[in-house]
Amino acid sequence: MSQISLHDLPDPYRSLENASVLIVGNGPSATERSLGSQIDDFDWIVRINNYATRGLETQVGSRTDIWVNGANQGLRKRKELPDNILVMIPMDVLEHKRDSIHGRIRRRLGTDRYFMLPVETMSGMEKGCGIPRPSTGFFAIYFFHLLGVDLTLHGFDFFAGSGAHYFDSPLARWLKEKRVIRKAGKHDMQAERSFVEELIRSGRIKQLGRANSTKG
Repeated sequence: MSQISLHDLPDPYRSLENASVLIVGNGPSATERSLGSQIDDFDWIVRINNYATRGLETQVGSRTDIWVNGANQGLRKRKELPDNILVMIPMDVLEHKRDSIHGRIRRRLGTDRYFMLPVETMSGMEKGCGIPRPSTGFFAIYFFHLLGVDLTLHGFDFFAGSGAHYFDSPLARWLKEKRVIRKAGKHDMQAERSFVEELIRSGRIKQLGRANSTKG
């Protein structure tokens, strides 16, 4: 798939051009080091679905400039909403629901202040990567990569070893590690991981903490 134009997005997103962008994933590795100040130094910070920052600012930073979510059933409503909310619904759901999807999104987010990527964009991304129904985290990575921005990643583990998230309670993490609770069953996490690792190896995406991952 060819690049996506910033001019197809609402005005606030157009300032992504020539800016440094960091996407913070929800994997356990996100909190393994105290990188909060380095994270907050990026021009734009993107977070995914049920991310958490309160009490974890030293590790994962404090700002959220763009909240990417799939408006899925397990999404938690937030008392404080980021200024920019980007909704990415899988292609097959959008094709089935079309405009009626907005009622569900508004209920789950608790607001109508969001921008949903159109079905043509979601379809193009899914076909472009060749991975059926990618996760929200993968869609976010691929989308910002296609925008051509200066992109860095942090905290993406692709559920390697377990389905845990860094913000899970000790009990939830234990249940996921023991596979009592299974996550990401609809997604091909190995294919997603391989795709993203190739983008990193080729230098098209950076990873926080690696030699080529400095802000700039």
